[in-house]
Amino acid sequence: MSKVLLVLGTTSGAGKSTLVAAICRYLARRGMRVAPFKAQNMSLNACAVEEGEMAWAQVVQAWAAGVEPRVQMNPVLLKPLGNARSELILLGRSAGVVESATFDAYRSRACLVAYEALRGLLKEYDLVVAEGAGSPAEVNLKEMDFVNTGLMREFQAPAILVADIDRGGIFASILGTLELFTPQERELVVGFVINRFRGNLDILKPGLDFLEERTGKPVLAVFPYLDKALPPEDSLDIRGGGDGKLKVAVVRYPRISNFSDLIPLALESQVTLAYTRDPLEVAAAHLVILPGSRATLSDLRWMKGRGLDLAVKLAHKRGAWVLGLCGGYQMLGGELEDPVGTDGGGREEGLGLLPVKTIMAGEKRVGPVKARKAVDWSWMPCRVAGYEIHTGETKGGSPLFVLGDSRGDGAWGERVLGTYIHDLLAQDDFRRAFLRLLGVRGTSNYYAHLEESLDALADAVDGHPCLVRCMEDLVLRDS
Repeated sequence: MSKVLLVLGTTSGAGKSTLVAAICRYLARRGMRVAPFKAQNMSLNACAVEEGEMAWAQVVQAWAAGVEPRVQMNPVLLKPLGNARSELILLGRSAGVVESATFDAYRSRACLVAYEALRGLLKEYDLVVAEGAGSPAEVNLKEMDFVNTGLMREFQAPAILVADIDRGGIFASILGTLELFTPQERELVVGFVINRFRGNLDILKPGLDFLEERTGKPVLAVFPYLDKALPPEDSLDIRGGGDGKLKVAVVRYPRISNFSDLIPLALESQVTLAYTRDPLEVAAAHLVILPGSRATLSDLRWMKGRGLDLAVKLAHKRGAWVLGLCGGYQMLGGELEDPVGTDGGGREEGLGLLPVKTIMAGEKRVGPVKARKAVDWSWMPCRVAGYEIHTGETKGGSPLFVLGDSRGDGAWGERVLGTYIHDLLAQDDFRRAFLRLLGVRGTSNYYAHLEESLDALADAVDGHPCLVRCMEDLVLRDS
C-alpha cells in the first residue's frame, strides 16, 4: 500500500495545512518517521533553510513532524508578482519568472521535479503526508494538475477530503468534488473531515448521516476552529488583534511577504497589532512596521498613492518607532533603483528615514544567518539569528548587525531600525528587549507557544477515533 497520505480540500483555505500539521504531529508522537510534502505551493510567506527557500507552511509542518525542514518537502514554490506572473522556485532556488500563458510548459517540468522529490522522501520516511492545493476539481486545470488528483493517481495515494463549514455549503462542495472525480479517484477518497465547526453537533448530525449514506464514505472528524493556532499561509488570512497599550501598525501593501515575521507580536498581551492601509491608523501608532515585499518599488509607489508614506513620517515625527524588514528596510532609505528590471524596473525615492540607497542587482541572497550587534546599545541582545531572502544591495548608514561572513546588515537612525534579517521578532530575547524599549513588557515564548499549538492539534486528532482508525488501517498497519 502507498506510503503517501494525501489531504485535499474542497476549496482553497479549507484547512489542509492545519490538518497535515496535526497528522504529522500525531504520528510523530506515535514513533513514526513522517514528513510533510506539498508538490507546489503559491505563497509569499517563505522561509529560508540551508538548501534554499520554501513555503512557511511546510516548514511548520516539518516542525510538527519533528524533522528538519527541507526544500524537497516543497519542491515547487510560486511567488506571485502580479499581472499573472510568478517567480518560480525549484528545490529552493529561483528558476526565473513564469506567466499564465506559459504555465503548460512549466508544469511538465515542475511535475518531474516534484515527483522525484516525493520519491526521494518515500525512501527515507515511513509516511509522507502530502497536501493538495486549492480545489482538486477544477475541470479546466485537471489535466495538468500534478498536486491533487495527478499525485493521487501517480502514487495511488489514499486521500482525505477537507471542507470548511464556516464558509457554508459543505455538502454541495463535497458531493460536487466527488462528482467531478473519475471512478478511480473517488475510490481513493477514504473519508471526509469537516473543519471550523462551531455549534451544536446534534444539529449537524443528520447532514453527516446523509453524506455518509449518499457517498458510502465516512465522516472521519469534525474539528472546531483550530486554524488560529498556526501562522497563516496566505496574506488574505492574516489578522491583527490584541488590546494592549502599545499600538503597532503594519502597513499592508499588496505584495506583503514573510508576514510570519509579525506573528510573535500578536501573542504579546500588551500589544495591539493592526495590519492596515489606513493613513490615520499608521500616523497614530507607537510602532510602525514596514514588512517584507515581493515588489518593493511597486508597493512603495502604492504607499505614496495613498499617503501612507506621509503617515509613516508623521508617526515618526510624533515620536513613534519605525521598523523596516527586508523590503520595508529598502523603502526606508533615500533611493531605490532597479536598473535591470529585477523588481519591475525604474527608480523611486524612498521615505528618507535612513541614510541608505538600494540597487536591485546582484545575486539573490537566500539562507539562514547568525549575527552580532554592531551598535553599542545595552538594550539589544549581543547575538541574533534568522534568515535572509532578498534581492538588492543596500549601502550607506551605520550597520545594525554584523553577519557571520563579516557583512554588515541593516542600518539605524533616531527611532528607526532597518534589517534584512527575517524572524528577528520570533526570538524572545530580542522581542522582549525591543518591547521594553518601547515601554511595555513582553512575556510570551513564541516557539513554546507554537509547540503547544501543534500538540493541541495532535490531541484533537487523537480525540476522533474514526480518523485515528483510518490512519491505522492505511498507514500504521502497513508500516
